[in-house]
Amino acid sequence: MIRGGLILSEKNKITLTRINPAVRIIAEQIPKFYSFSMGFFINNGSRDESAGENGITHLIEHMLFKGTSRKSALEIVKLMESLGGAFDAYTTKENLIIITKFLSEHIALVFELIAEILLESKIDRNDLKKEKSVVLEEIKSSNDDPGDAAFELFFRTLLPGHALGRPVAGTARSIKQIDALQTRKRYRQLKHQEMVIALSGNYDHDKIVDLAKQKLLIEYASETKRTMPAYELGKIAVQPRKEISQVHFVFGTRGVAFAAPQHYQLSIMNTALGGGMSSRLFQGLREKDGLVYHVQSFIDFYCDCGVSGFYFLCDKKNIPRVVRRLKKIFREIDRHGFGREEIELSKTYLSGNLLLSLESSTSRMLRLAREAVYSKEIASVDDVVARINGVDEVQINSMAGDFLDPKHYTVTAVGPISEKEVAAIVNDLRT
Repeated sequence: MIRGGLILSEKNKITLTRINPAVRIIAEQIPKFYSFSMGFFINNGSRDESAGENGITHLIEHMLFKGTSRKSALEIVKLMESLGGAFDAYTTKENLIIITKFLSEHIALVFELIAEILLESKIDRNDLKKEKSVVLEEIKSSNDDPGDAAFELFFRTLLPGHALGRPVAGTARSIKQIDALQTRKRYRQLKHQEMVIALSGNYDHDKIVDLAKQKLLIEYASETKRTMPAYELGKIAVQPRKEISQVHFVFGTRGVAFAAPQHYQLSIMNTALGGGMSSRLFQGLREKDGLVYHVQSFIDFYCDCGVSGFYFLCDKKNIPRVVRRLKKIFREIDRHGFGREEIELSKTYLSGNLLLSLESSTSRMLRLAREAVYSKEIASVDDVVARINGVDEVQINSMAGDFLDPKHYTVTAVGPISEKEVAAIVNDLRT
């Protein structure tokens, strides 16, 4: 019997426990496992930063491992490695996240270590200076990658002036301006944001609840105030780079929030467009004529909005043929929509990938965390599969005009090409 939690699913032993005003635990017990996966999800990310402090949350993520009031950075690393598991952290546009996977016997040590680095990091001035240098190298590496650069340019162009349009890691300029005083202030704020702890695997639930009550003494939760972005649809932005041989294109538009009713419809349509090898884009651009090596659709869900689109790279000489093929693909979708067979295939692809991911405790943990962070109700796997299977081609095709109209796409390109050339390409596609 699990103590102190709301049982959400007897079948999968999923429980939701409120620890204090700021902390919830969403947990799923799998006794047959030898390990557990655990994640700490703080409800704050790069979209919650001012323009002058862009990248500060990601910088704090780095600083969490540079020493606490009780342990040095080396002692933290040695403890992690002595337990023989996996430990990672990353920042997104809406969350600071720490994820772990260890043998079940180490759960108390792992929990205590995460609580310590989250609440007791010292943010030393000299360590901050060194870590800023590391982050600047990370930014340079991302800027040097033309694919990353194309997406950064895309978000900046689609969501200008909004924090969602800024890079998670910040810019060289913003990182250089951040000082120790700002970082410590932001760190104190982060410690009072809403936090979801997600667990999947073999662990003692009551022990985790007791540890959370002892270690995470957070008396109040700060309200995260977010503003909806205004999309700039139909815009074009180009970063010419003569030193690379291919052009990287991003075509994107608005999406929907994670908890929106259209979540699964848009996911299925996105899959049919470019999510698999049988998709329209993969077959049209790669398989039929070999015009591109890589093409994929993408979709991002946030708490109040979303982004969707597709990305490909190709040799400049192939662009005219790529445009002709894209025009044909979108013309056929506009005239005839997606067929029942390809929608069913996309549904099977999505639900199959979901079910296969359940063999990983980390994937299960991440799914639970997303549900807890973004939804008022925790959808079971059976619920998700039922929602996917409940979508039909009529629903998909009724929304295709809103999300798959070339006139609505904001387009960015990085490579040996000019803005004038890209504008001509886009105008051709839209006619």
